[in-house]
Amino acid sequence: MADVKFSALANPTVIVTAIVYGFLLKLAEAAGIAGLLLRVMITLSLFRYGYIVLRNIANGWNHFPPPEIESTNPFGQFTVVFHAVLFGTLLFLLATTPFIEGPVRWVLLVIVASVFPASAAIMAMTRNAGAALGPAGITNLIGDLGGDYLKLLVVSLLLSAFMSLATGLPWYLAIVTEMVSVWGYLALFLATGATLRAHRSDLDLMEGLDDAEQREERERQAQWQKTLDRAYASVRSGLPAQAYRTIKELIESEGDSLEIYQWTFNGMLAWDDPRHAAMLGERFAKRLWDEGRKIEALELAQRCRKLSPSFVPPATFTTELAAYARELGRHRLADELDELAAARRPASP
Repeated sequence: MADVKFSALANPTVIVTAIVYGFLLKLAEAAGIAGLLLRVMITLSLFRYGYIVLRNIANGWNHFPPPEIESTNPFGQFTVVFHAVLFGTLLFLLATTPFIEGPVRWVLLVIVASVFPASAAIMAMTRNAGAALGPAGITNLIGDLGGDYLKLLVVSLLLSAFMSLATGLPWYLAIVTEMVSVWGYLALFLATGATLRAHRSDLDLMEGLDDAEQREERERQAQWQKTLDRAYASVRSGLPAQAYRTIKELIESEGDSLEIYQWTFNGMLAWDDPRHAAMLGERFAKRLWDEGRKIEALELAQRCRKLSPSFVPPATFTTELAAYARELGRHRLADELDELAAARRPASP
């Protein structure tokens, strides 16, 4: 029986998303009636993103982008939103309606909560509401996952307990409660995706991963790998300048996206000399900085500095990194970056 990799619960993208969404939800709540529409849009965006997270993890993609602004469109991806709202509303009604009392209420709540992960998995992978709500499909998936589905339900229970504990925090930590609630919701999708991934070879459902979109992605990365192999061959032949030109052309062909930077940087780390990856890291760190991902840019700069003593970004950018490091209280790193910036500045006439 495959072990479910619940380390996926610490996915950094999801943690950052939970912090941002928790802050936005609290901000919307503080705005009263004026913030009601904002809260609805953020909540619907969160609903959609959960299914995206599940699909990405099932695909084996541990690094994926955060929600885009388009996700706040209240009319986008209706079937996914319908699925999330349906189960959320059903659980709410079962928990609050006065017409169901005693053990019956708890039995129905347990049944609905127990089938939600399987139903959400089918919805995320097929985008088909009929398949996601059909008893036959849900039953078959639960049977295929076997003991791992029980583990998933245990994780779901623990996440619910953790979120319940968070609601008991003092009022001045209410924003933390929101962040924990968002993380708990997304963490369930992370765990569900990890469970599907562990059974990739056993599930007919995972045939959806071999659709045209996925084949195109694999072919695209195969072309990237061929280009990176050419660059590596140039390095091995003593032509590093040619290798850097090849890599630059590859990155430009993909629109200087963070995805191609990350993929290329990871690939170059496997080369004999990590200093080549550090040279790309100069541009990669600046690209992260320009996208507002300052902590990642700072961490990458520190990593590249360890990979290569010759890692020296442009003086202006290094000064910005140093100032940011000092804001974070990382004074030693800030001092090192200040020294690098001073060494890179042209000498006064």
